[in-house]
Amino acid sequence: MAQKTATEKLELLTGAFVLFKKETDKLSKKEAVEKLKSRVPGFTDRQYASAWNRAKALFDHACRLVFRWSNDNPSGSTFELPDKDRIFLDELNGLCKGFTDEQYQEALEYGFQKSIF
Repeated sequence: MAQKTATEKLELLTGAFVLFKKETDKLSKKEAVEKLKSRVPGFTDRQYASAWNRAKALFDHACRLVFRWSNDNPSGSTFELPDKDRIFLDELNGLCKGFTDEQYQEALEYGFQKSIF
């Protein structure tokens, strides 16, 4: 199989990102791989599984960062989204390479929805 371009890799990660955001933890890895195959054809099962794991990790890290922030700040503190000061964006990028800034922002929003409210 030919080496994939950065654009193709981003397309696969985006497919996994969208699928996770839509299905969250409802899918097993096997089910996610099958759905990704139909949505973003042309990759190996291992690549699909890796993309799914990376998308899950992104959302998990976002939740952990938000949880840490909420514990480090007094009750009633607010955090403005989008993260224009890149308080968490750069950290998420370091933890989960390959996603877009918009996807990191969406993961943070998800983290705030799941972790605080």
